[in-house]
Amino acid sequence: MSQEMGRITTTSEDGWATVVTQRKDACHSCEASQFCNALTNCNTLETKALNKAGSAVGDQVTIHLSSHMVLKAAFVLYLIPALGLLMGAVAGSGLSKRLAIGETGAALFFGLAGLILGFMITAMISKRMAAGNRLIPEITHIVKTHEKQKIHTHRR
Repeated sequence: MSQEMGRITTTSEDGWATVVTQRKDACHSCEASQFCNALTNCNTLETKALNKAGSAVGDQVTIHLSSHMVLKAAFVLYLIPALGLLMGAVAGSGLSKRLAIGETGAALFFGLAGLILGFMITAMISKRMAAGNRLIPEITHIVKTHEKQKIHTHRR
């Protein structure tokens, strides 16, 4: 389970919110982080999340995304196209004599075809995963409400 704390910057009527979180590991271990910080704010990350907690702008919240789903998405995104490329190249190399083409040319052609097929399969699987809302971060609970909201609530 992947959880991160952040602050709500915008909310919408359809149940979505934009959450700004602090990057922790990505920038600190990167050799180009000083250059990156000079161009943009590399220390923050903006995420669109499903606002199940009913949070408002300024609230500090916890967002959650299943680690299992993140690993599954990474597998789909990276390994399927790579396997398509590899299998296509091996198939092309094996079929080169039957097709009367050079082995290198056949491996390149079939490898490219396998890569394209891998991307197509990845797109189909990604659509199915996205349609099931399994890859959408959710705001699970409000850690701290925005101070102005508290004052406004007490005045009522």
